[in-house]
Amino acid sequence: MYKLEKLSGLEQKLYFLLEAENVKVLTAENAMKLLGISRMHAYNLLNNMKKKGALDKVKSNLFVRIPAHIVHNKGKYVEDPIIVGKYLTEPYFFSYYTALYLHGLAQQPAHYYYLSTTKHTRKVNYHGIVFHPVILIKKRFYGATEMTYGDEKIYVSDMERTIVDVMNRPEYAGGYEEILRSFQGIEKLNWDRLLAYLDKMGEKILFNRIGFVFDMLAEFVNTPDMFLNEVRKRLSNNIYYFEKNRKGSYIKRWKIIVDKRLKNLVKGG
Repeated sequence: MYKLEKLSGLEQKLYFLLEAENVKVLTAENAMKLLGISRMHAYNLLNNMKKKGALDKVKSNLFVRIPAHIVHNKGKYVEDPIIVGKYLTEPYFFSYYTALYLHGLAQQPAHYYYLSTTKHTRKVNYHGIVFHPVILIKKRFYGATEMTYGDEKIYVSDMERTIVDVMNRPEYAGGYEEILRSFQGIEKLNWDRLLAYLDKMGEKILFNRIGFVFDMLAEFVNTPDMFLNEVRKRLSNNIYYFEKNRKGSYIKRWKIIVDKRLKNLVKGG
């Protein structure tokens, strides 16, 4: 519960400037720019406003402005995690399950929000919502697109990069069952880009997994034969488990061993 204590004149000025510009998430740099004050003065000002209930602290030098109607009514306020997440680190793009959500494919509400970044960043817990950074080397930091989210511009992995990511790290997307359910809602893909990302990722098993999955999903997503043929050309001589050490049926066409529950998901079983 937020209890607003009396703000100083300068604190009130900053609060109303933030409100007028609809700034929901802020740092000391915002205060410095709006008030023309030093960095140290800005830090102290924001921390005092947090103590008085006008701001909520996410992490060091990152605050959420509590809307006036919340502080006056002593309610509880949690800002939209996507709006908060975009300010956590730079560079970034939302990825994995969060990207599935932003592309309209996620099936379940999430408490974890994933951001890919090249900067070493810690997890942040914001009112029970966990922001999970996935640290990438620079050559793996690609495939982001800009998206409009409400009044904000955010970066998110494009649909093709999202597919490669979740098939590589299913634990960041609710597991393969959740992923396959999500994929059935895909309406459009750039198949050449997906193939290029697979080549760039350089993980051999991904050709087997993604070839099998989009062969199985062909009636849902209109998988072109060209794509499947190109993926098959890239298969190694190895036979893989779709899921590590999980037994199932051998699919000769894709040189992969798959638990029958995944096939049944697509069949509606």
